[in-house]
Amino acid sequence: MSRSITLGQYYPASSVLHRADGRMKLILTVVFMVMCFLCKSLASFALLLLFTLGLVFASTVPLKIVLKSVRMIIFILIFTFVLNIFFTPGTGEPLLAFWIFRVYKDGIWKAFFMSFRVFCLVIGTGLLISYTTSPVDITHSIESLLMPLSKIGIPVHSFAMMMFIALRFIPTLSDDAEKIMTAQRSRGVDFSSGPLMGRIRSLVSVLIPLFVSSFRRADELAVAMECRCYHGGEGKTSLHVMKVRFSDFVILFVFLAVAAGTVLLNGIKFGYSM
Repeated sequence: MSRSITLGQYYPASSVLHRADGRMKLILTVVFMVMCFLCKSLASFALLLLFTLGLVFASTVPLKIVLKSVRMIIFILIFTFVLNIFFTPGTGEPLLAFWIFRVYKDGIWKAFFMSFRVFCLVIGTGLLISYTTSPVDITHSIESLLMPLSKIGIPVHSFAMMMFIALRFIPTLSDDAEKIMTAQRSRGVDFSSGPLMGRIRSLVSVLIPLFVSSFRRADELAVAMECRCYHGGEGKTSLHVMKVRFSDFVILFVFLAVAAGTVLLNGIKFGYSM
């Protein structure tokens, strides 16, 4: 279980994306998300696919590791595909009709595009945030970008610290869940066979110890922070000062150029357009 969970896990390397400023990568993530939703034609989706593969190559993160993040949303992809196939109205005669459901050619194209959009969205955002940016850099970047809000009394540092702790403990909690499930299997608990309700009830033997372990870790972390006289962001200094370099603006220009390209390619009527 834990080996298939890659959310929040940092892949150390020395690539162009790894060296980019964390604040810039958060901005690039927003640009990439907008880019995904701008795609409306087959040509623009082809450009999005090539650009996503280019991000994988530029990050030097193995494709096998990147695709592991898709396992977590495989149910969402299937649900999105099926929902768009059966509930997208179309013109002309349906390709398939049974009971109250009608399957049109437009529905098949839209289901493919929506699922592919979510697929690229997960891979692209994962590369920019999780795989190429350490949790510490994410925390500092969020705090730096939201710092103007502290002028109106919003606890920006506390919010960034909560984000860091949440990202930091995702792999830890998944490892705890794996250990608990292994221990319960050794006691005869079956998680993979039997009726659905029986398998759901068997998960209670995992969730309760996992909650207890989580609360214990939270209490230990709070005590450790108090022992070190942690008082939030008051008087906080940084060992490494973040600086936006020229190469970061070059990467931003590439992202904006590809986003503009997707808009232009939406006008090319090749195959199907949304």
